[in-house]
Amino acid sequence: MDNHEFQAQTQRIDELVQRVSALPDKDARTAALELLQSTMDFHGSVLSRIVELLSESGEAGRNLLNKLGSDPLVCGLLVLYGIHPLTMEQRINGALERLRPQLQKHGTTLEIVGITDGALRLKARREAQGAPDKLKLAIEQAVLEAAPEVTGVIVEGLSSSDFVPLNMIQPATKKVKTYEESPA
Repeated sequence: MDNHEFQAQTQRIDELVQRVSALPDKDARTAALELLQSTMDFHGSVLSRIVELLSESGEAGRNLLNKLGSDPLVCGLLVLYGIHPLTMEQRINGALERLRPQLQKHGTTLEIVGITDGALRLKARREAQGAPDKLKLAIEQAVLEAAPEVTGVIVEGLSSSDFVPLNMIQPATKKVKTYEESPA
């Protein structure tokens, strides 16, 4: 299962919860939602215990936990249950650090400006031309895989210099060439 399939699966679960919440039979609705909550609580407890055991298992356990925590699918699950061993800021910094070689190839450095209402704001400094849209997409993907709870990624200073806004484009004026009749 890749990150897109994971997102699709969580969206499907959300849709089913909405359907269950709209059931006219109050007892059926309550039982279904309690079943879902009990299942999530059970899974959360088991995952918490796994994280605890790995944390207590010396360097090898912590290394495995770090590897699991940086996997996009496992990361999303650990974040969902609120048991990821790293803070959101640590995960974002790690994702940006892993991107550093790719950014350097394009003469770009990034600085975290802040996180407001779940949206991450970054400032890019560029020394070379390149494909800013491709870089922006790579940055967004890396951040969202590491910190799926981020609601948006805003990258200031990373725009194409070749882009001309539509309002700056003026229609060409057609010059009508007139011909004079020559005396014959």
